Amino acid sequence: MRTVIDRAAFLAGADLPREDVPVPEFGVGCVIPVWGMSAGERTRWEQSMLDDKGKQSKSRMLEIRARLAVASCRNDDGTAIFTIADVEALQQKRADIIERIVNVAQRLSGFSNADLETVAKNSEEIQQG
Repeated sequence: MRTVIDRAAFLAGADLPREDVPVPEFGVGCVIPVWGMSAGERTRWEQSMLDDKGKQSKSRMLEIRARLAVASCRNDDGTAIFTIADVEALQQKRADIIERIVNVAQRLSGFSNADLETVAKNSEEIQQG
């Protein structure tokens, strides 16, 4: 069966996906809610990886996982758990926990393998430059 939806239905539907990521390292039943990004949020996040001249920032690329966690971790009411000021502290946390959060954030926000390869390629070029 095929149903074409109209503008109103499209604009009214499909809330942002979210998923509780277990963090048992902090206690039984502990979770971090991870939300997918809207199209606008994803664009702003991608732009946040650029410097003032519109080129990818080496320092920001090194913070990519922490910055994605900041953009995606929200309380149940949608308020951010972390701020950009937490990036450095998040980088000091266990890699396996951050990676668990980042993997869910990528999936919920529609980051494809090609997107990730592009980010990695750009990161390597910046580090070599």
